[in-house]
Amino acid sequence: MDGFGWLPFLLAGLAFFFIGLDAIKDSLRGLASRSMRARAAAAVASPFRAALLGVTFGAVSQSATAVSFVLAGLVTAGLLPARRALSVVAWANPGTALLAYLAAVNLELATLWLIGLVGLSLRSSRVQPFKAGLHALLGVGLLLFGLVEIKRAASPIQGAEWFAALTAVLQSWIPLCFVLGAALRLLIQSSSGIVVILIALCGKGLLQPEHALMVIHGTGVGIGLTVLLLGGGLHGEARRIALWQAIINAIASVLLGVWLGAASLDWVPSLMDLLRGAGMKLETALAAGYTAQMLLCPLIGAMLSERALPMLERLAPERREDSLAKPVFLSDGALDTPDVAMELVEREQRRLVAAMPGVLGGVRMDARVVPSLDATRLGESLERLGEEISSYLAGLAGRAMDAAALDRLRMLGARQQAIAELLHSSRDLAGAAAGLPAGSGARALAGQLIEAADAMLHTLQDAMESYDSLEAELVLAMTADRSEQMEGIRLQAARGLLGEAHHQAGILYATSMYERCSYLTRRCVESMQPPRSAESA
Repeated sequence: MDGFGWLPFLLAGLAFFFIGLDAIKDSLRGLASRSMRARAAAAVASPFRAALLGVTFGAVSQSATAVSFVLAGLVTAGLLPARRALSVVAWANPGTALLAYLAAVNLELATLWLIGLVGLSLRSSRVQPFKAGLHALLGVGLLLFGLVEIKRAASPIQGAEWFAALTAVLQSWIPLCFVLGAALRLLIQSSSGIVVILIALCGKGLLQPEHALMVIHGTGVGIGLTVLLLGGGLHGEARRIALWQAIINAIASVLLGVWLGAASLDWVPSLMDLLRGAGMKLETALAAGYTAQMLLCPLIGAMLSERALPMLERLAPERREDSLAKPVFLSDGALDTPDVAMELVEREQRRLVAAMPGVLGGVRMDARVVPSLDATRLGESLERLGEEISSYLAGLAGRAMDAAALDRLRMLGARQQAIAELLHSSRDLAGAAAGLPAGSGARALAGQLIEAADAMLHTLQDAMESYDSLEAELVLAMTADRSEQMEGIRLQAARGLLGEAHHQAGILYATSMYERCSYLTRRCVESMQPPRSAESA
């Protein structure tokens, strides 16, 4: 291949490689279900299980960062202890080293068989129950095929003038290799992918092993940079787990980088000299060097384990909005006692409804009301809490119980659905009001709707807390038919009395959302009434 004839093979190899990585990562999304998360919690019941799970996840996903985000969801839901999650994240790093060893093996024939057989199998309807697993296997095949193409493309690069110049620069100052490793990790988003490329280059004699190893060490710092850039929207425990991944990788990276830098000055023997002295081939030695860096991560994690949580809590303090997403009362142990479990559900529902007026706080017309919480983040947290309650009720539905308990369960399910829809409609009402210009007639009218909705939510909260029939009757009176008033607002909008056309559309939408909030609030109260079977008894 003359000139840049190798470039299409390299680009195609990289494309297949990272498409395969993404396909494998996507296969982990099943962990979002409650049943899989419960299994994950059991799988980390001991330090050994946590280590084994971490290594397995790292080997399958080829991204300890991806594992950290999956575990962040488990911890945020309260289904996994944070300390165990940190251990799993630390051990996921050595799991990613598996791919580095595969780079030294001729996998071309096996890869083609894997892609061909799995790809053709997916065309059959008979494999539907195994489709998710087959997609994961296809992802592995594409990843390995990309690896083969990367190694093939590396062959003609040796004679390229530009690469000779780049190699000369890298070999003139070894710390530059460390910086390049951090930059590549930030760009490519896969440490194992970088290692594969370096092994291919060193195998063709295009790069000195010590310089390739320094690039590998630099990728640890790149993980930290990735977390800082991509994790800006994370908060609380999710951000702590991501930061933990960055911290342990950066420490391992710097320690080995300093060692290799000292070895370049002939102060100490280098890691590469030790590995090659043990009789390892070049490719295997580079893979082992990467493995050593990854194994340092759980070692550093174990040394910092006692201080980890306090340190991470200082670096990423939890926000009040995020804490509301965690169930406080729900307990899987109570599922075997339906009456107790349903009482816990009612407490969690009351907690959710008590926080719901906060989603309207940012658009309240009362100047004395100063929102203490971010309405958008609060709404997202409450939606996650609602999903946990619904999932808990679904788990309770499979338990044996008498007719009265079944009636109560149906009532709680209906109430939870109404609460979830009420939260969604309240957020939409707040969004519609926020989109109207301040000081306009449309905004003033929307503000009145917001105040009325806020009063309804607070009264609903009081009714659910006390189960007082007078409070319930007050909610029913507040949510009685207001069709005449709503029709009057629509007529004002139709006559152009509420500003420009998009302002009129905004107030009409706000009116519809207010009516829906009123209807759903009424449904919540009606679900508090005793079941008909109990009344007749």
